[in-house]
Amino acid sequence: MRTGMIAALILLGLTGCDAAKPVAGTTATASPPASVRPKSLPDAGRCHAGQALDVYHYRATTLNAVDCAAEHDAEIVRVGRLTSPPENKTKEVYTDCDTAAREYVGGDWHDGRLGIAVIVPSTDEWIAGVQEYRCALFEFAAESRSSKLRTGSLKDGLRGARPLALTCMEVRGTPDGKGWFQDLDPMIPIDCAQPHNGEYIGSYVGADVPHPGMTRLSQQATEACDAKATAFLGKTFPKSLRVVPSGGNPDWWALGERTARCYVVTGPDDVLTKSLKA
Repeated sequence: MRTGMIAALILLGLTGCDAAKPVAGTTATASPPASVRPKSLPDAGRCHAGQALDVYHYRATTLNAVDCAAEHDAEIVRVGRLTSPPENKTKEVYTDCDTAAREYVGGDWHDGRLGIAVIVPSTDEWIAGVQEYRCALFEFAAESRSSKLRTGSLKDGLRGARPLALTCMEVRGTPDGKGWFQDLDPMIPIDCAQPHNGEYIGSYVGADVPHPGMTRLSQQATEACDAKATAFLGKTFPKSLRVVPSGGNPDWWALGERTARCYVVTGPDDVLTKSLKA
């Protein structure tokens, strides 16, 4: 099996240029602005509309509760309560959200067209009385990028017929003229009966150790995904096929998110019309 590069971060993170900063453990005497005072926020099992979720986390007061039968961006799968300011609580909260997402859909959410977002109170929100954190689950349009507008609940999406399962992918990028790509764009989920050139084959979970650095992690993930590809494909596969792992962001690793998704991808000149699974 020929191996490829580790892709860029595809999972949601808790930090970003517009992310609300958590409380630093101090109190404030000034009254918080009315815009951050508690309001009706979506409960577990309800959905959120009006703002796509992607690699940033959001102020709780920007969430807009809607029925999941209506068009929406994400679904709240758990609401938890913090007993102290959220500083240094993010790993604990992430672990809870990860568990809640798995229970909600009926399997490992990494095996679906799914991402999670963790919403914790900002400093102003905490002062205003918002003590809850929310775990949001969403379907993505391109591999673990921003949320896709949809209708209907995500609940049980990986049970039974597994309607949310991650399977084949449309892979785009700049051809290198040598049968591969100079770079890859975010992969787009597609039905395996449609022309495609990539497929999800499983995931790899790194050891619970400090982040080993992207070079070493790339090697570890590629080796693990290569073994999964051999089991998934059997003996027959296109010569141009390569393994492409995706994941490994150091900030998420610190929270306990050590999963890399594994894909097999053909060259830009190869077109598949069915699953490669043996």
